[in-house]
Amino acid sequence: MLRVSVLVLFLEAALALVLGAVFGETREPEPGEEAVSALTLVVLPVFLAFALLAAATVSAAVVAPSVVLGEAAGRRIGGPPFAWQVLLTGVGSVLILPLVGWRWWLVAWACLGVAAFVARYARRGWFVRVLVWGTVAVLAAGGLGVIGAATR
Repeated sequence: MLRVSVLVLFLEAALALVLGAVFGETREPEPGEEAVSALTLVVLPVFLAFALLAAATVSAAVVAPSVVLGEAAGRRIGGPPFAWQVLLTGVGSVLILPLVGWRWWLVAWACLGVAAFVARYARRGWFVRVLVWGTVAVLAAGGLGVIGAATR
């Protein structure tokens, strides 16, 4: 379960990085600004290492307990376990609310909710499926962004 939720959070970070790069390429550069600098290419592997560490930490601290407690609450109290898991990920992500504000808290809640939803099915061997289809989604978003930027 932990591997799948870390993978989902890491793929979400990769998708955000690709969309940020595509958005950065589609806007007009400011005077003296380069499109992609060499420093960006050097910092990218370091960023990915920190993103993986952050995904593992958040997954272990918020997503995995939300999945386990949501299933237990669904059995004891009643209701669908996914509803409890979404509620618990929202409660777990409320810690960042004072730091980032409402809008980014909702984004974090959505990302953690998706990770909890996919992690529920981790026992069914979803790691390879998530890896393949998540990579396809990231590459498709980047490819469509490049096509869109080339046709402007």
